[in-house]
Amino acid sequence: MNEKEYWKNRWVTGERNPPNPFAKKAYALIRKRNYITLLDIGCGDGRDSLYFAEKGLRVSALDFSKNGVTNLKSLNSNIKTYVGDIRKMPFGQNSFDIVYAHLSLHYFDDKETDKIFENLYRILKKGGLIFVKCKSTDDALYGKGEKRGPDMYRDGHLRHFFSKEYMASKMKKFKILKLRKTSSVYDLYKSSFIEAIATK
Repeated sequence: MNEKEYWKNRWVTGERNPPNPFAKKAYALIRKRNYITLLDIGCGDGRDSLYFAEKGLRVSALDFSKNGVTNLKSLNSNIKTYVGDIRKMPFGQNSFDIVYAHLSLHYFDDKETDKIFENLYRILKKGGLIFVKCKSTDDALYGKGEKRGPDMYRDGHLRHFFSKEYMASKMKKFKILKLRKTSSVYDLYKSSFIEAIATK
C-alpha cells in the first residue's frame, strides 16, 4: 500500500473520540487571548477540530483523507473542511490566528518540510500562535523499517523523526515560546515527541 492509499483509508469509523491532550494544552494558552480562527492541519478523525469548535473558535480543518473530513463534517457542519495535501495548502497570507498541527508534519523530506513551515509562517497572522507536535528521534520506532533519508524510515508508512534542534531550525522565522521533549503511551508502547509553541 502506498502513502496515498494508507491515508485515504486511515479514518473510516466515524466514531467520536476525545481530544488529544496536546489540544487541551493548546487551548489553555489560546483562551487567554482574543483569537477567533484556527487551522487544524492533518485533522485526522477531527477530534481536536471538534474540541476547538466547541470552545467557540472558528475552525478550518485540512486532511488528505476524504473519509476523515467527511466524518468530521457530519459531526459539526460549521467546521470548514478541506480535503488536500499539506504541501499545497490553499490559504492566503495572514489567514489564521492559530495554526495547530498534531502529529501531521513528520511525513516529509527536508526540502518539503522547509516549504511547509514557510507556508505556515505565511498563513499565520502577526501575533498568532502555532502549535506543532512531531515524532522524536527518541521514539521507539526510530530506526525501524527502510531508511529513506536522514531520520526518515518507512515501516508501514513513512515517518520523519524530529530532534529539538531540527524543530528549532524549521521554526527559525517564528519566535519560539516553548520547545521540549515529551512522551506518552500510544498503541501500547512509549512514544516520544518534540512539541513546539511559537508566535509570529
